Amino acid sequence: MIFFIQKYSVLFIYPLIALALSVVFTWSAIRILPRFGFIRKPGGRHIHQTLVPRGGGIAVILSFFIALAMYALDNRSADDIHIFFWKLLFPAVILAALGMCDDRYEVRSWTKLLVQVLVAVVIFKLGGRKYTICGWPIPPYLALLITIAWVIIVVNAFNLIDGLDGLAAGLAVISASCMTIWFLLVGNRMKEAVTFLILAGSALGFLRYNFHPAKIFLGDTGSMFLGYVFAVLSLSTVDRAMTMTSLLLPLLAIGVPLFDVILAIWRRSARKLSNPEAGGIMEGDQDHLHHRLLRQTNKQTTTAIYLYLVACGFAVIALLFVLIFKSEPLLAYLILILAVISGVRHLAGVEIFDSACLIQKGLEKPRRGLLVNVAHPFIDFAVINFSFWIVMTLLFPHQANLRVMGIAIVPAALLLWFSGIYKVYWLRAGIDDYYYLASVVVTGSLLSSICVYSSECSDLISINVIDYRIFITAVLLFTLLNLTLICTERFLLHYAESFWFRKMSNSCGNVRPDKLVIYGGGMNCRLYINHLYNVNSARAGGEVIGILDDNIALHRKRVFGFEVLGGIDDLEQVYQKTPFDKLVVTTNALRSRELKRMVEFSKTNDVRLTMFRADETPLETYIPLPDEFKKEEMKE
Repeated sequence: MIFFIQKYSVLFIYPLIALALSVVFTWSAIRILPRFGFIRKPGGRHIHQTLVPRGGGIAVILSFFIALAMYALDNRSADDIHIFFWKLLFPAVILAALGMCDDRYEVRSWTKLLVQVLVAVVIFKLGGRKYTICGWPIPPYLALLITIAWVIIVVNAFNLIDGLDGLAAGLAVISASCMTIWFLLVGNRMKEAVTFLILAGSALGFLRYNFHPAKIFLGDTGSMFLGYVFAVLSLSTVDRAMTMTSLLLPLLAIGVPLFDVILAIWRRSARKLSNPEAGGIMEGDQDHLHHRLLRQTNKQTTTAIYLYLVACGFAVIALLFVLIFKSEPLLAYLILILAVISGVRHLAGVEIFDSACLIQKGLEKPRRGLLVNVAHPFIDFAVINFSFWIVMTLLFPHQANLRVMGIAIVPAALLLWFSGIYKVYWLRAGIDDYYYLASVVVTGSLLSSICVYSSECSDLISINVIDYRIFITAVLLFTLLNLTLICTERFLLHYAESFWFRKMSNSCGNVRPDKLVIYGGGMNCRLYINHLYNVNSARAGGEVIGILDDNIALHRKRVFGFEVLGGIDDLEQVYQKTPFDKLVVTTNALRSRELKRMVEFSKTNDVRLTMFRADETPLETYIPLPDEFKKEEMKE
């Protein structure tokens, strides 16, 4: 018991000191900062209605480093804690100076970005780490680029999410707690765990005055500092070797701010590409996660608590991933994939709509075709690389090198290139094209495997029979991944153009699409659905709620992706259950009884009645021929 108290008391003492100091410093900042002009005025993109002091992050910074210094002095025997303290302090001073200037004088976005790049370079130089990803060493220049990108993304993630009373500070407390548990689980990472708890204590003390109605704001000083600490300490999770766990856990721990900044980049890029006059990535907007939720709840407190719960969900998923990854890696990946899909589905509606508008507006057809044809070889090459990386990570984690990689990738890529696959325009591909693609991918994957076996047999396979089984498993996995990913990418491209983007636009747009029912489940129905969901059709529009067909065998079955709700006798019942705006007839075998009933129904319920036909028509009956053409025909 005494040993436990001596070892783990630091997890309580210094965070509580940081909490107390933060409360005192924040109380003082509320009174001091306005005297120096640190005031946030209402208006613009800001949702508060009164003058509020800004730059309160200085209280968080001071309480954090004072408590951390006390912890370092209390552990004089551990020299690495002192080094850790100074490495953390120096870049923080630069970033804090930038934040204070921005809170007082509104520094330009590009200036802030350049200073953040400088801070990232300083972090990299002070770190002196050699990174590896799943056993693969990373060159220094690539490690530098990764560090810069990571620091900028995380710093700005907390900066962008700080648009609601108490949101950034509360999310920092939750994320820091998650990271603390992670460092305690992996063992021998006490200083990182204590540092995160000190950060949580500092943020919690500030939250006392920052929760709605806020008496002070973090400002860029505080929000960038929170992101900075998470960026630096999450890099320390990979200072020895990057594993899937050490890569994914920081991403999930700061899931809400990170997800928000990814959505912001996605949204602003789509709008800029769609409208050149729109603001770029650096321009602010009011479509962040907290803005959307606030428009629904009309309460800052409710919105903040909801996002706290989402952050807790991310934290739970992260810790579950850590706990079950070694024993059940497939289950861990399944949980992660479901979480990502759920997040995109429920939180990315605005971005999906903007993307749908961009693609519907589209590029000119020749350019689009050229873009698709040029992109496919690069996509396929990336897929083969990814498949090889997955196989080596799972089955041969210590055998990866560039020679094996080249032998495994080049034959498959060359066969795809010389097979004529890239002469197919995949937006208009047929079944035979997909069959040929599958055969080429399988042949190329097996050819690559044979080359690896012939050249690297002594390195990868021993006399043990089990090792041969592992190699065969690797061949099958490599082939299956290539086949699935390459074919799926082309199918999704075709599906997206003909169906998905129209569906996204209907579900996310501001104008409610017409709800319609199709009568007739034959081949004309399929043609009409293709016409309806064709992204290039200017007249196409509407949301199909179901199909009616008098063939009893089709009732309650799905035809062309939609349920057959019944026959003509069920028309009124279907309308009462789900009112619709239009009834489209697609069958050519329409009897007078059904026609009379549909006409009466449409007049009674004010439903538009139309017919879709697909047949050949002489050109002169569709477009009248000019008089000179008729005269020439008469002469002939």
